[in-house]
Amino acid sequence: MVDTGFSGFLLLPILNAFPIGLLLQGTMPITLADGSTQTKLTCLGSIHFDNAEEIGIIIIEWQNTDVLVGMEFLRRFGKELRVAPTNNLVEIVDAAPANTPVAAHPTPAPTSTPNAAPPANTT
Repeated sequence: MVDTGFSGFLLLPILNAFPIGLLLQGTMPITLADGSTQTKLTCLGSIHFDNAEEIGIIIIEWQNTDVLVGMEFLRRFGKELRVAPTNNLVEIVDAAPANTPVAAHPTPAPTSTPNAAPPANTT
């Protein structure tokens, strides 16, 4: 599940983390949505996604049963979420190049009026 409120790389339930051989690296304080802080176990792991591999800090959760992909995961893999509520579609796609603005709706090209007078200088 992609969690846009999770700024980290990946969160795994402990039941998923250790069977795949992740080794405990340490602990890290995490600030939750309600403003409280908890200390979580962490591992360093390699993730293969969409023909690419990235290494990042994986937070291990004792109580959660969901795997969460965070915003750092999307940044590292150069991905973004595309949400199309009219089709009930949410997908992970390649991020637009940094210098290209992403428009929600195509903007029509400005139209010009032939022989229009230039704007008046008001200074």
